[in-house]
Amino acid sequence: MYFNYFNRDVLKMHVIGIIILLISIGVNNTAVADNYDFDEILPPNWSSSFAHGNNDNGDIVGYGKVGAIIKAFHYSNGSYSELMPPGWSSAYALRINSSSEIVGYGNDGDIDKGFIYHDGTYSELLPPGWEWAWGIRNNNIGDVVGGGGYGSSIKAFLFSSGSYSELLPPGWTVSFAYGINNMGEIVGNGYDSEGVTKAFKYSNGTYTEIIPPGWTESLAYGINNGGEIVGNGVNGNGNHYGYHYHNGIFTEIVPPAWNDIVLEDINNNGDITGYGNDGLTIKGFIYRNGAYTVLLPPDVLRSRAIGINNMGQVVGRGYNAEGSMGIGFAATPCQISPVRIIGSPITYYSSLQDAYDAANEGSTIESHDVIFQDDLILDLNKIITMRGGYDCAYSYVTGNTTLNGNLTIDNGIVVMQNFHLQ
Repeated sequence: MYFNYFNRDVLKMHVIGIIILLISIGVNNTAVADNYDFDEILPPNWSSSFAHGNNDNGDIVGYGKVGAIIKAFHYSNGSYSELMPPGWSSAYALRINSSSEIVGYGNDGDIDKGFIYHDGTYSELLPPGWEWAWGIRNNNIGDVVGGGGYGSSIKAFLFSSGSYSELLPPGWTVSFAYGINNMGEIVGNGYDSEGVTKAFKYSNGTYTEIIPPGWTESLAYGINNGGEIVGNGVNGNGNHYGYHYHNGIFTEIVPPAWNDIVLEDINNNGDITGYGNDGLTIKGFIYRNGAYTVLLPPDVLRSRAIGINNMGQVVGRGYNAEGSMGIGFAATPCQISPVRIIGSPITYYSSLQDAYDAANEGSTIESHDVIFQDDLILDLNKIITMRGGYDCAYSYVTGNTTLNGNLTIDNGIVVMQNFHLQ
């Protein structure tokens, strides 16, 4: 389930004692990954939903279908609120900032317009003279970026302190803004003078083209307060990969053997979320601390991970059947230690080694569906059962516990269930 192309360690096993392996053995090129708690985000009586943005308070916004109508929603402290500007026929909420200002767009019955919603009040977003506009992203200052146009012209805009500014890199014919940080730095995409799809950054009146060396096209969707930019595009080999850009350095972001990567967001810790094709289907993922973690809620076949807050909570959409309309989800990093010894009381540990060393004769050790980048030495004269692959709450098995290191058995008997050695 978890991928990291930076790590290609091969398991080395030294056996003197007895081990009963009810496990799989292989090489996945993986690294230490996190476990997540998944919650369904679906307003009551809605047929579909898409969780699209979240703030550090855990408030979530998105949109979905109610009958034949597309409506926006706000989820906070267990309660849902429907969002629809008065008289409008549709609404899509995309992002929410730390002040709970919500930005999105919809149709007023005639044209598409952006909107801001805060404290029960809707404000329309439509630059003067424009025929349509979408509000895409806001920062914690209250600035909003997006795009729209008039006639055949499509341009990005910034709405700040009640005023609009058009954003179009010199010589470009089209632009659209998708990200803004609290410093007012903006990223987006468009067509340059030769019709090439490129990303741009706008800061203090200056435009910078963003395209990795050798790539034929690029897009940018997110920028954090440290100026780190994420996006995706097409490299020189024709592969659709993601990239991270900071201080003049580009880094490819792509789970091993995946393609069609779309990177949607980056938080202030540098955690990146997006989705791609693993060779079988589309799956969401987070890239954090050098590790890829696939985000696939239980009983879901496909997923897209869109937004991430500074707490590491990810929001997106899952699909439980081909052709399904989809259901929103929130993936929250697990706060429970990844290993425990069953007993009275239950004791929790951060590593398999610590739990093994502390376990008494006949104990059962349980562990999460995560990857441990550690060696494991089983050298004590005792019989132990180790059961892996549990979800965050240890309620059910979701996969395997993976050991990426050396396994040495010098003494005793160990029964291992739902373990993957690589």
